[in-house]
Amino acid sequence: MTLRACQKCNCGFSIDENVVKTLISLVSTHPELAKQREPGGRVYRALARDRRLRSVIDSARNSDGNYELTGQLLVSVDRVMRKTIQGLFFGLYERFVSASEIEPLWLVDQRFMTADQVIDQVRPSPLRDITDEQLPAITPASWPVREPIFFITMKSAQSQERVQRIFRLVRETPVEWVEFQPDVFRFAFVRSEDGRAVCILDLWKSLLVVVAAPWPDRRGPLRRGKRNPLSRERRRR
Repeated sequence: MTLRACQKCNCGFSIDENVVKTLISLVSTHPELAKQREPGGRVYRALARDRRLRSVIDSARNSDGNYELTGQLLVSVDRVMRKTIQGLFFGLYERFVSASEIEPLWLVDQRFMTADQVIDQVRPSPLRDITDEQLPAITPASWPVREPIFFITMKSAQSQERVQRIFRLVRETPVEWVEFQPDVFRFAFVRSEDGRAVCILDLWKSLLVVVAAPWPDRRGPLRRGKRNPLSRERRRR
């Protein structure tokens, strides 16, 4: 996916992109990236010649060898991820989202947390309290026909009084990943509890970047003349 950009935007992220690429290479277990940080590799050479890049990386390195999102490293990751989400939204939905509407939430090392675990954290609980809601009319298409209902007795923490609540078990649709480059870059959108679109970026099967943005009010083409990879038409094929 390529998008038009002015020279300032196209060139204004160079140091930030170098920082992010270097960070991914340093923490990744991917064989191709592991080679880049060895003597003679691209990352090894970049750190040797670029004093500014080396300073940013060294200032974020902990004594145990891991990295902490702080200082300029945090600024670079934040800028690159906001820009990436802006590009995805424009390419997918033909909608411009300002940087102020985008909120980076987490940067996750996949050595410690999987993509499925991140999705479980982002998605609302499948059990929804419907005690005080009016049930819809029962039709073949209504949710009570498809989803189970549970009556659960609960105890109040304050009064110890027992109350009965009714919960609906919402059947979530599977998360579909859009893979642009196998093992390099894929992403998925998940709707959060507050109704935002949370984009999960999987980078080199090494880092997961979780970024929230407004839920798009309509779907658009990936680019002119090509289908949107998130469209229902694609899912049916």
